[in-house]
Amino acid sequence: MLVIVNPAAAGGRLGRQWPRWQSLLESLGMRVPQAFTRAPGHATELAEEAVEKGTETVVAAGGDGTICEVAEGLHRAGKGILGILPLGTGNDTARTLGIPRHLPAAVATLRRQKARRIDLMQVGERVVVNALGLGLLGTINRRAARLKKVRGFAAYLAAAVYSLARYRPTRINLEANGFSYSGPLTILAVQNGPTTGGGFRLTPAATPDDGTLDACLVEGTGMWARIPRLWAGLRGHLHRWRGSHSFTFQSLRLHLESPLDAHLDGNPWVVPAGTLHIRVRPQALTVLGAPEPN
Repeated sequence: MLVIVNPAAAGGRLGRQWPRWQSLLESLGMRVPQAFTRAPGHATELAEEAVEKGTETVVAAGGDGTICEVAEGLHRAGKGILGILPLGTGNDTARTLGIPRHLPAAVATLRRQKARRIDLMQVGERVVVNALGLGLLGTINRRAARLKKVRGFAAYLAAAVYSLARYRPTRINLEANGFSYSGPLTILAVQNGPTTGGGFRLTPAATPDDGTLDACLVEGTGMWARIPRLWAGLRGHLHRWRGSHSFTFQSLRLHLESPLDAHLDGNPWVVPAGTLHIRVRPQALTVLGAPEPN
């Protein structure tokens, strides 16, 4: 087993607090090798290299972005098991998989060695574990990453409020298993789990092992129309509003007329103009985190 630690997670708080977390892990009987990331994408390299050298389980210590990068490394290596210590900002992937935020309980989940298979999302050449967000969601994510004094769900909420008036919808063309849309886009959330951004319930029915991806698309809207939709997103009701569309798919084709802000499990990304293909990879990742028996 190898633990990959992202010291930049939670706005750099994980790096500052890691000696305390390490002491706690050791007191719980978890004395394993560690590797620290140095830059975005480094966790992918570390995970791929570890698995190719014979490590079976790679544990991501950080947030959703760190988990996504480690999963990418396992995907490239073609094998390996993902473990999670949710020590980041949003921790939506852990929420999706039922992995507790409380560190001793998360360690207990790892030590039980109960694995499950979940789906992955293929986005172009990359994979995503929990959530892809485009449009306003990408802008909110980029803004939240810049906040230093506010973290967690509060950071996403503050970034959302700030971004509502500044976002300008981009025209798209989308086709996905019988659903199609052409026009201006405010939000496109494609998810493997029900929440993103630390608790926004944009696809409340999504499950990570059903062989499909869930999506919520919001057509172009003005600033004042976005405010009630923000609240609806928190409550899991966004798909009920006029101009919102909820659908599931295995394969999606998206054509953009201009570049678009996005995030991959919280990792900032800009989708270039042109065509992007998104599809599900069923049962493609093994994760330590099977639910405890009743």
